[in-house]
Amino acid sequence: MKHLIQTVYSVLLCTAFAQSISAAELLVGKVCPVIYDKQALGILVFSREWYHDSRHNAAYTPRDNATGVGLEIHLFPSRQGHLQHGNFAQCDQYRVIQVRHTNARLIPPERSVQIDVPDGFLHPFYDAAPLEHGYNSHQTPIDSRDKPWQGRHSRASEVAVYDTPYISDGYGIEGQDIFVGFETCAVCTRNQRYDTILACGTWGYQRDYLGGMTGWTEPEFHPVKCSNTPSAQFQQALHESTRIDYSYWLDWRTE
Repeated sequence: MKHLIQTVYSVLLCTAFAQSISAAELLVGKVCPVIYDKQALGILVFSREWYHDSRHNAAYTPRDNATGVGLEIHLFPSRQGHLQHGNFAQCDQYRVIQVRHTNARLIPPERSVQIDVPDGFLHPFYDAAPLEHGYNSHQTPIDSRDKPWQGRHSRASEVAVYDTPYISDGYGIEGQDIFVGFETCAVCTRNQRYDTILACGTWGYQRDYLGGMTGWTEPEFHPVKCSNTPSAQFQQALHESTRIDYSYWLDWRTE
């Protein structure tokens, strides 16, 4: 019980800290606790979602021609999770892995469920160029055409990713709603030991099929749901990946 009280208290402190330092720019949509061996290491923050038309005309309210959504996702460590202070989990770096699943038409070699990084990546981490990401004190991505702001703004988190997925009508299947889902997980990476997945959030969006000249509706966002362990689908995507051999380097034990 003592550990539980300390964990809840630490998460609340982290939440207040994250909101206080970034409330002017980062609109918080969901906060997921990051816990390792019953110790609160911080929080994984998912922003409020926004909408855009194939990477243009971004806004927090979907327009009729919107085809995708956007989120910024940040890891804020507590003192126990800070790499230069407590570092309870003995991490060398925090990274982000994201798995995507969809029923849309795909261009080979893409699969309906896969690690969400471009073909040719040697590692599964989303926080790597050319994908949009940042570390510690950084600025939002240069390209703001698919963001609900103009220019660049300051952020301060251990690791951050900025994702703006979309599916245009040409990739929809006639007669079917379009669904795109994601599972985004914070990972404790270690140079000399196995890595550990610490916390995850699932989210996504759907475009309903209307038929005729209309095609599909604007996206309906599926809110973030938190989990302290990756789903079976996430684990399977890593195990069965033919592009990236990473599953062996993970400690799959859960607390």
